Amino acid sequence: MINKHHDGFSTEVSYQFMPQYWGCGYAEEVIKRIINYAFDELTIKKLVAETQSVNKASCKLLQKVGMSLEQIVSRYGAEQYIFGISKDTF
Repeated sequence: MINKHHDGFSTEVSYQFMPQYWGCGYAEEVIKRIINYAFDELTIKKLVAETQSVNKASCKLLQKVGMSLEQIVSRYGAEQYIFGISKDTF
């Protein structure tokens, strides 16, 4: 899904998969397609994604699709990692 990020400025790619689909490769495929769609069809220049720092699988996924850690914030009572990717680096 593509929405405005919590900061009200950035565009965020977000996702949620049921546990029975974790580790099947679906998330990587879907996120890559969403990123391509955002850059190519919506002409968005940059995307972010936010996840809890303790969610190692999500952090690994975001890095695997080419996103880099850009910011660490405290939100929702937990440490959050904000990853980003720009069209120029995808």
